[in-house]
Amino acid sequence: MRLRLGTRGSALAVTQSEHVAEALRARGHDVALVRIKTEGDVTTGSLTALPTLGVFAAELRTALLDGRCDLAVHSLKDLPTEPVAGLVIAAVPAREDARDALCARDGLTLAGLPSGATVGTGSPRRVAQLRALRPDLVFVDIRGNVGTRLARVTEGDLDAVVLAAAGLRRLGLADRITDLLDILPAPGQGALALECREDAVEVAAALAELEDADTRLAVDEERAVLAGLGGGCAAPIAAWGADGVLRATVSSLDGESAARAEVALGNGAGRDAVRLLLTDGAADVTELTASRPSRLADLHDDTSLWGGDAVLAGLRILLPRADGDLAEGLRAAGAEVVAEPLTRRVPVAASGTLDGADWVVLTSPFAVEALAGAGLAVPEGARVAAVGEATARAARDVGLAVSLVPDGESSARALAEAFPEGSGRVAIPGSALSSTVLADGLAAKGYAVSQFATYAVDPLDGAPAQLLAEWLDGHFDVVVITAGSIAAAVGSLLGWAPSASVVAFGPPSAAALGRLGVDVAATAATQDAPGVVAAIASLGKAPQ
Repeated sequence: MRLRLGTRGSALAVTQSEHVAEALRARGHDVALVRIKTEGDVTTGSLTALPTLGVFAAELRTALLDGRCDLAVHSLKDLPTEPVAGLVIAAVPAREDARDALCARDGLTLAGLPSGATVGTGSPRRVAQLRALRPDLVFVDIRGNVGTRLARVTEGDLDAVVLAAAGLRRLGLADRITDLLDILPAPGQGALALECREDAVEVAAALAELEDADTRLAVDEERAVLAGLGGGCAAPIAAWGADGVLRATVSSLDGESAARAEVALGNGAGRDAVRLLLTDGAADVTELTASRPSRLADLHDDTSLWGGDAVLAGLRILLPRADGDLAEGLRAAGAEVVAEPLTRRVPVAASGTLDGADWVVLTSPFAVEALAGAGLAVPEGARVAAVGEATARAARDVGLAVSLVPDGESSARALAEAFPEGSGRVAIPGSALSSTVLADGLAAKGYAVSQFATYAVDPLDGAPAQLLAEWLDGHFDVVVITAGSIAAAVGSLLGWAPSASVVAFGPPSAAALGRLGVDVAATAATQDAPGVVAAIASLGKAPQ
């Protein structure tokens, strides 16, 4: 059977959907992933009147009802308990790890975090239970996708973050887990729901092949707890059915009080747990119906908790270069970023020399590496300039003293403007494809400039298979081009997809794209993350 599987574009959504697709293909079905984009008008539709339903889940369900796809894969914990007329959860596959995971600096566990340590999480349920265990910690409401949240630990902003273990494992990030927490998860956490139209009998039968009876029983009773309490998506309600027991708790946000229930896991266990919780004072512990408005900025799953200032929320962006500051800046603005290099550096015989140079200008960390490979050494007495802080760090790491770095953006133009008027010789070793913007700017200030190649940038032999498939299937909204060599690599390895708007990092990149005949949708006014964010936002593609 040919099946169209509707998916969001986030890394976790695509990974989960592809996992289900492979299981169906193994059973002889032909499955194609279909990117379902949130267009914004869904926020006025009937589905989003459900207070616990996020915009993305609503759009997927709308796509099912409209016939744009045959099935959808949801994180079960993010689906409301209320049924939707015309749709059915046809299968719940075997559950991944349902627990919450701590990802902390220096491999610390929850018990090992020092008093006053900062822990990031957007979940009231997690905060309430963790405060009961560690009232001395400081809990910070965070936003961003999984990569952005983890980066706040590695960059030193937070001591730890708490995420769902299931999502981390599905993304191949289990090595970032430093502790699996002894708190109860959200109802349905770690489980997937495979949904289709109620009248699609053949589709439902195909999905039923993936059903896991034990998981279905557990999550149905966990969700019965949530439904029985009238729980909203922001209420600190937890439930977990495992090892023949259903455990449930309702906690106060300050962690000082809680109602608890524990019953044998079986049909009706959720109803019995609700009765015990209410008897134990659950209604007095917290506001059971607390919820967030159903809008994009407050979507509460582990990949999409963004703040209202996240101007790129809902966009999936391809950055064909190594992960780094630019990728993190885009993620901080709410985008889902796939940073995947499509080029490699190839050393070439240096066509110039540093001898007699008064200044040596380094235009990238790669240029720093290439100096040693080309057998070049900065002459004694020569000063070093770097195009930006990343390049300056690379230079300092190899023992070079950096005298000049432009403030703000990292670009050839900014460095040329930062240079003093003067004379003398400036050597610019770098890529064979470097533009002449910097050389021309320094020559205009009176310097004798020697720009020469120490390395070339070539396309890879082929694009990663998964990236190519997602690109061809239209799973990206924007591609950001930061250099002419990257533009050439995208053209030769991926081709230019009509679904993805092309944004240039600056005028040199825009010029290179123009020479290739590629339409540029926007060009960053400043060559840094804020400039690129502003350029993408100007396209008006992000749903509101």
